[in-house]
Order: sequence, then C-alpha cells, then structure tokens
Amino acid sequence: MTISCPACDGSTVSTPLTVPDREYGLSHVAAYVTCTGCRTLFQHPMPAATDLPAYYPADYHSQTGQGPVGRLRHLVRLRRLTGLAAGEGALLDFGCGNGAFLRHAAAEDPCRRYFGFEIADRPEVVSLDGGAVTIFRGDLGALFARLPPCRIISMNHVIEHLPDPLSVVSRLAAGLVPGGLLEGQTPAAGSLEHRVFGARWSGYHAPRHTVVFSPDGLATLLARAGLTDVSVRGAFNPAGVAVSVASVLQGGGGGRVRRQGVLWLGWLGMATLLAPIDRLSGQPGIVDFAAQRPLT
Repeated sequence: MTISCPACDGSTVSTPLTVPDREYGLSHVAAYVTCTGCRTLFQHPMPAATDLPAYYPADYHSQTGQGPVGRLRHLVRLRRLTGLAAGEGALLDFGCGNGAFLRHAAAEDPCRRYFGFEIADRPEVVSLDGGAVTIFRGDLGALFARLPPCRIISMNHVIEHLPDPLSVVSRLAAGLVPGGLLEGQTPAAGSLEHRVFGARWSGYHAPRHTVVFSPDGLATLLARAGLTDVSVRGAFNPAGVAVSVASVLQGGGGGRVRRQGVLWLGWLGMATLLAPIDRLSGQPGIVDFAAQRPLT
C-alpha cells in the first residue's frame, strides 16, 4: 500500500510510533508515521471524518470558558489579526469552538462581520451578541452556502486536526477575496520541544491531531493549495510546553491534563520561563503561518 504524505505527497515514511491520549484519557491509541521528505508526521491509518467527533469530550478545552488566561490569549490573537486584516471583507474563525474569540473580536472591532465554523453531525446556524457573530455548524457545504467573501480566514490550532488538509485549505483559499489571507498557528514537528519530549510532546495531542506539520511541510501544503507569499515563523504559546511537562510528570501511558487551577498556572509559568530557549533554538515548537490568495 502506498502511503502519501498529506503535506508534500511524498511516499516514504518511518516506522509507526503509537501515542495514547495523554490529555483526556480516551482509550483510543493513535499511530503516527513521519514523512522522510518533509518531516511532517501524520496518523496511519488516518481516521475517517466520521470517527473524529468521538475524540472530543464535552469538556474539551476549546468548548469551555478559559478565564483570565483565555481572555489574554484572545487579546494577543486579535492584535495579530488586526495587523493582517486591512481591507474590507469578513473574518472567519475556522474551528471556532464556542465562539469566545469571535465575541471578543466583535466587541473590540464591531465594523467587521464575524463568522465561525465547527464540524458537526447536523447543520446549525447560531447567532450571538445580537447578530454580531454567526456560527455555522455542519459540513463545509453548509458553511460556503452562506459565507460571504472573507478578508481573512483564521485557523488557530485547527489545521493539524484535519485528515485531508489539502482539500480543506484549498476550499478555504477559494473563499478569500483576492489578496485575502489564510493564517493560523500550529505545532511544529521536528522542533526542539518535539525532540526533547518525544512521544510525550503535546504536539501529538493524540488522537485529535491527525497531521502535525514540519515548517517545510506546512509551507509546501499552503503552496499546493494555490496560496502565495507563504510565511511560517516561530510563535509564543506556553500552553504547548505546559502540556508536555504535565504529560511527563503524570507518568503512565495515558492520563488527564486539566487546563485550569493553580497547578495549570504553575505549568504555564514554567513554560513561559523556557520560552526564550525555544525561540533561540531556531526550531520553535509552535509556529504562526500566513499565506495570501493571489490578486489575479
């Protein structure tokens, strides 16, 4: 059987590495291979789209309130997007969770139209904050049937959850206005953090992360989707290192990492102190990416 890399379409891969769920304690164990060409890692066998909902418990962190730390992350993310989103057009948060970031953005900058999307078994449209935010749930067809052209589409820790990222990113790129931007943040395979923590690296987030891109693999994927002016650079997000540290300290095969409380704040503090090492290594564990739909 030929195994094709979702990033670069290469066909030579490493021996599989099995990784249990170290954050929510699900019984499913995922197997990952690494593309020997671009160093992107991905699940093999790849889970079917119909299998994915079972991997996300009701208390999954993107669906719950995140307190002061979450609000700070919203602020930092909005500042980054504000610098990228010059010009008219809607903002789509693809993989918006409970819509908390969109509500924050709409309150800070009410002049733009804000939309969110979450995959769901049944189509649903939810209007929040008096119509300032519209969230589509369902499949991509339900989304694009009503979504206006977008100035910016954000994929904040989402692209690594997609079993077929090229298909999805290509379709999202077509939903941008000419010159519009697709941007996001994602863990980076082959990073210093990945090498230090190995199978306990938070970037696996097994079984929910289906494809974890290397920087080269991510740039290749964005170009294959028809986007230009691709940028992939190191980012600051201490939550990744905090989960890696927690996974080591909890021991055993699987486990549960609770992203709240005094212990979680302690892990975040430790991760923040380690951030300069991560950035100076030149191989950061988290990267920001951005790419443009061609003007013509």
